[in-house]
Amino acid sequence: MRRSASRIACGAAAAALLFAACAGSDSVTSPADGPTITLGTVPEPPTTVGDDPGQADVEVAAPAGTTIPITPSPGADLPTQTPSQVEATPVTTQPGPLPEPSVRLINIATFQEPVEATRAPGDQRVFVVQKTGQVVAVDDESNLIVFDISTVTDTTFTSEGGEQGLLGLAFHPTEPLAYVNFNNADGNTIVAEFTVDPFTFDFDPTSFREVITIEQPFTNHNGGELAFGPDGMLYIGLGDGGSADDPNRAALDLSSRLGKILRIDPLATEFAPFAVPGDNPFVGVDGTDPTIWALGLRNPWRFSFDSLTGDLWIADVGQNLLEEINLAGAVDGVDAGRGVSFGWSAFEAADRFNDDQPADGHTLPIASYTHENGNCSVSGGVVARDSSYRDLNGWYVYGDYCSGIIWALDTTSVTSSADGPVGEPRIVQIATLPALTAIVEGPLGDIYALSLDGAMQRLVAA
Repeated sequence: MRRSASRIACGAAAAALLFAACAGSDSVTSPADGPTITLGTVPEPPTTVGDDPGQADVEVAAPAGTTIPITPSPGADLPTQTPSQVEATPVTTQPGPLPEPSVRLINIATFQEPVEATRAPGDQRVFVVQKTGQVVAVDDESNLIVFDISTVTDTTFTSEGGEQGLLGLAFHPTEPLAYVNFNNADGNTIVAEFTVDPFTFDFDPTSFREVITIEQPFTNHNGGELAFGPDGMLYIGLGDGGSADDPNRAALDLSSRLGKILRIDPLATEFAPFAVPGDNPFVGVDGTDPTIWALGLRNPWRFSFDSLTGDLWIADVGQNLLEEINLAGAVDGVDAGRGVSFGWSAFEAADRFNDDQPADGHTLPIASYTHENGNCSVSGGVVARDSSYRDLNGWYVYGDYCSGIIWALDTTSVTSSADGPVGEPRIVQIATLPALTAIVEGPLGDIYALSLDGAMQRLVAA
């Protein structure tokens, strides 16, 4: 289980699997040649709300194709002022405007189709997620595979198709547990739990436990992000289901988990494999799915919480014209994005899109960019706070998959409100990395860029 992964190469054919659609293009990719591991199936579990067994088995039902209005019923437990209505000026180590960073990239290691990386509590390594099904722990001396989904029993896995595979990873902040987001052989999204060694963080493959399953109607727009928020809950990013134009009108449909960020307590209860926190905004609202936290997203391929403020930054992949960056401000460090709609598919960024979707009640992005100059698909994205390169601190760093351009956005230059962005975002181009899949933060605060071609590179002062 724990074996060397040093210098894992990524061939050109494999890299071609995750083109613009990695973060959600409108093409449905034919499966690439290669094996599909079939080890069994697990039925979809029930859910519970909160810790009260009397609230178990919440029924979520609506006629097929029904779009539930954005304005929730009076029973919804929404805040009196949504996070998007609170000006979300991030606290920085210095007032703005921030000094402009001058950046170069240094190569750290090479992997096989890396799409994400994260940290584990108390560990100084970076845990790199390979789309092909492995998690590799990386430090200055070694690369070690701590998880390989091919060793897992009683599940299925596929990395065939441009946007399918092992897509996300998050370690529980207080328990020796890890959660992975992957596609099964049917193309559906599975979030599963594994026990990990508290010292080595090796996964126990026999501890596999399916937490939640989301049916995917198409092979693209799977989302994939997993992140524990400042509140200790697990947030799950899901695209609108794929194809193009949000054909099922899922993103604004409160009975569907697609096109949403979900929020759950992933620990099993006596009655169900996870619990829905009682303060989720749509708990108790007829016809809604209580796991929904935020909505109106096309493919939130990567999102992150500002480690200093708790603000939620979402890089949401656009349709054919525009890519967008969304910001939801935290309230006292938590609740960022609670009940907020980010507008898809009523809007693509700030442009009206599907006229049959309601135009009111959405929070517009704080920044967007076009598909000119080879751009096609946004890859988020973190706010640097503790980087050894101090001039990077306070900047939100993100980029584009196709052009490989990496930008930095001065977080002191713009805030989010219910009426749209306040201020003009100050954005500078700082680097380039082809086939950019993610910008992540390491355990010591440094910022890394990942390429589907295999590279993991650190951003340092030029």
